[in-house]
Amino acid sequence: MKKVISLVLAAMLLVVFMAAAVAESQGTTMYVKTGDGDVLRVRSSMSTRDKSNIIGYLKYGQKVVIYGQKDGWAMIDYGNRTAYVMYRFLVKTQPGPFDPSNPGTTADTRAFSTVAQLNTLTTTAKAVTPYTVVVRPTRASGWVYLRWFPSRASKEIAIFNGYHEVTVIAELKDWYQVSDPATGAVGYIYKNYVQ
Repeated sequence: MKKVISLVLAAMLLVVFMAAAVAESQGTTMYVKTGDGDVLRVRSSMSTRDKSNIIGYLKYGQKVVIYGQKDGWAMIDYGNRTAYVMYRFLVKTQPGPFDPSNPGTTADTRAFSTVAQLNTLTTTAKAVTPYTVVVRPTRASGWVYLRWFPSRASKEIAIFNGYHEVTVIAELKDWYQVSDPATGAVGYIYKNYVQ
């Protein structure tokens, strides 16, 4: 009788281990949840510095299966190839629809739906005599985005490493409108990221 019980227990353990192995090979299901309701960039490498590595986008709330994570990145299968997304924008349960009026978001991070909302950010703008400032990321190895509109929810025009000089042409409450002398690009940089 003891042998029968041992065989049954061994068989049950084998089934449990096999089920765990199958689940692991299938990955972990998660969902996209960005802070601004925008899409999540899918990249061919674990880097946000290189714009050429963007190979696609996942929508807010979209289901994704991850097969591992490393250094803040999640590995996924995207179009039959290995790709990466930032792990911090993934959650275990599907989020509800994004609400731009949610008081937990700020004017800089919410998605804008009306011209009136956009205009509220530019009412503090004032022209200045142009002067030069230096880009200062929060980390020595970091970077700063030049954006098309003074909002962290807006798209990036360029990426600057530290010590890149730009010319301020207007000041807003929390942003500078700047021109990049190297390329002629004009956009906005958050004031905390320059000196």
